[in-house]
Amino acid sequence: MRAMIRFTVALLLVLPVLSGCGKKDLLPGYQGPAYPPTRDVKVIFQYTQAPESCRVFTHALVQLPSGYDGALIAATVANEASRRGANMVLVGNTRETEKIKKALFIYYPPEQEYNCRQDWCGWKFGYDIWKDLGQWVSLGAREWDNPRVSFDKPLVIQLAFLRCQ
Repeated sequence: MRAMIRFTVALLLVLPVLSGCGKKDLLPGYQGPAYPPTRDVKVIFQYTQAPESCRVFTHALVQLPSGYDGALIAATVANEASRRGANMVLVGNTRETEKIKKALFIYYPPEQEYNCRQDWCGWKFGYDIWKDLGQWVSLGAREWDNPRVSFDKPLVIQLAFLRCQ
């Protein structure tokens, strides 16, 4: 009987520790608000370009493999933004990375939607990934949607998806 009690106590002490040993799912997929898909997604590069009615409903890092050109980047981002119900995408900084085999969106939804122009406080998400990336890359209005601009290395781009009324 004592052995059974000891075993039960030991099990109760060890189970919480063991339950935390598994690898956490770092890529849980999209967990933001669900909106109907949109048809037209506009792109901006400064938060001040967003109309007053636009609210940020999720932040994201998109990882893209090497060989993407500006047009393919624009199409990939627009397709995902449209699927999530965004009318507008705010594009942030871009950096090189390594070993990306396919496009992947990693989402960081805010606790609640917020007005882009009034409440934007910078690119403060995804630091766990961002801190280990390579060189900075110019990806602005000249490169965006430009099929003649190609990127030799995989990229990670900061994004914010906006819903505008």
